[in-house]
Amino acid sequence: MPPNNFEALSEKLKYKFNDTELVQVALTHSSWCAENRGSTSNERLEFLGDAVLGMVVTRYIYDQYPELSEGKLSQLRALVVSSSSLSQLAEELGVGSYLRLGKGQTTAGSPMPPSILEDAMEAIIGAVFLDGGWEAADELVLQLLGNQIEENSERNNEDAKSRLQALAGQQFSAAPEYEFKSEGPAHEKRFFVDVSINENVLGHGEGRSKKEAMQLAAEQALDFLMDEEHPNTDKML
Repeated sequence: MPPNNFEALSEKLKYKFNDTELVQVALTHSSWCAENRGSTSNERLEFLGDAVLGMVVTRYIYDQYPELSEGKLSQLRALVVSSSSLSQLAEELGVGSYLRLGKGQTTAGSPMPPSILEDAMEAIIGAVFLDGGWEAADELVLQLLGNQIEENSERNNEDAKSRLQALAGQQFSAAPEYEFKSEGPAHEKRFFVDVSINENVLGHGEGRSKKEAMQLAAEQALDFLMDEEHPNTDKML
């Protein structure tokens, strides 16, 4: 990557690096390192940036939205820092054009894998944190994701079914599927609903109407997805 590209990227980020080696590492994929001995990949910066990103967003929404419950704060954070959100941001900034990639990752005409863009975005945040400290990283994240936070905070006020739809699309690029069954006579009918994403059942609801049962199933699915102790949802992709 030509050195003058550091300045171009800095202008887009509205941040000037003191240590340009940090941003070079942030933009170096492991495939490049496999072909260029002695190079350092962005994997460690990605690890750091992920933690910094989560803390900045968590602290901001905690302060800005005192009316939100712990569950809704978790849902809002998940929407903002999702893989699709970060890869989309990287696309808007043109991060892909600055990356150092191995030959196997640079096939002509092939789209850049979203995971590479997401990782690079997190690595850039990690690099800014090391270069300028917490204040610089905080300012960068909120500058880049402030609109996302606002938009998703409005979405967070929607009903559970709508929130699950948004979260499933952003985290898994999939839509929830609802399976219904009912029991009992017409005047006392009970509805039972299972909701799944990518064929994984995440919630169950029961109610006097389909709508009620769907909302309860969606709420349970949201609780499951926001529970940090549940099994890794990457397997659902």
